[in-house]
Amino acid sequence: MRGEVRAVRARLTVLVAVVLLVSGVAVGVRLLHGSAGARPYDALPTVVGGSSGSSSPPSSPTVTPTPSASPAPVTLPDGFVARPLRPGQRPPQFVVVSFDGAAWHEMWQHWFDVADRVPFRFTGFLSGVYLLSYDTRDHYHPPGYPAGTSAIGWMSPADVPIEIRDLNRALAEGDEIGTHFNGHFCVGAGLPTGGSTWNTADWDTELDQFFSLVANVDRNNGLTVPRLHLPAADVHGERTPCLEGSRRALFPSLRSHGLEYDASFSRNGLAWPTRLGGIWQLGMPVFPVHGALPDGRTGMPITAMDYNYYFSQRGATSAGLTPAQSARDGLQVLATYRDMYHAAYTGNRAPLILGNHFNDWNRGTYVDALTTFVEQTCGRPHTQCVPFSDLVAWLDVQRPSVLRHLQGLPAVTRP
Repeated sequence: MRGEVRAVRARLTVLVAVVLLVSGVAVGVRLLHGSAGARPYDALPTVVGGSSGSSSPPSSPTVTPTPSASPAPVTLPDGFVARPLRPGQRPPQFVVVSFDGAAWHEMWQHWFDVADRVPFRFTGFLSGVYLLSYDTRDHYHPPGYPAGTSAIGWMSPADVPIEIRDLNRALAEGDEIGTHFNGHFCVGAGLPTGGSTWNTADWDTELDQFFSLVANVDRNNGLTVPRLHLPAADVHGERTPCLEGSRRALFPSLRSHGLEYDASFSRNGLAWPTRLGGIWQLGMPVFPVHGALPDGRTGMPITAMDYNYYFSQRGATSAGLTPAQSARDGLQVLATYRDMYHAAYTGNRAPLILGNHFNDWNRGTYVDALTTFVEQTCGRPHTQCVPFSDLVAWLDVQRPSVLRHLQGLPAVTRP
């Protein structure tokens, strides 16, 4: 990580208890109801899972559309041109990087600086409670909890205008803001109700409030800063807290709120996205980590998210680690990113979807790994480092026969 980011202190209220177990075992969390000065902390665990399996070599991703009128290219406001593939043309290698929570000024600055050096734009999944402070928290009414309750803390009144400016800059520079819903309530974290128990009405309540918090951030906080420049029509997708929820309950709510994609439900290996009930499924890949984990396990399939690597490598704790050990963890993740990129680029060209947080776990080694990967990868030939909304626009302009061909290619499940 760059020196200026390495010097950042987390200033976070720790919400995750010492009991951290994988595969559905509860993780204790303290709900914050008026916790003054707590920094945003979007650190609840996601489950490591899946299986590497085996796969025959992918067939060629070169496509030959059936004769018909060619769909027209679509130029998006951020300048990305979504073009239909020509006969015999291979798809570009998409790299889609996203950050859950998206509320830490120093991390915004870091990734803005990276984007100044290479052609890189990303998605920030915003938690709506980061548009309130501990003074204005009662504007949020979560399903099943008292007003003003959050599992991830509150901004200070001074931090809210800074967050709005960072979000507006991100939007102006072509980054995407999606929704991470609001209070980050996860049953897998030991809470009585949350994403995995919510029905469609609960998800509707969360999305209604997210859009209201976005539209009324200045009114809610009495701020003398510009409004957040994020109309509802520009929010195209979401990722659920802790990746919890069921498609049956969630997807009707997404459709009724005009959302186009979900980035929550992971996929085995590198595979082309499919659409279910009108919603593009853009989950992260489950792919073997490069080399051996510190406990000696090899070939472990891990969901491509920073917290999942942290959990698998160190049980999500840095206690007793030396700087050299942390650095080795980051190099292993960097090598895994390279494995996935090479496997997709030389194979089926499925989009590489990488999930992250605005956090500096394990001495910032995962920020280091992602920074190096982005700087070495974005700008390479036939490679597009874009937000989810650009990938969706590209998928939407392809002929149905082209999409069927790409979606029929075997998933790449190993380097």
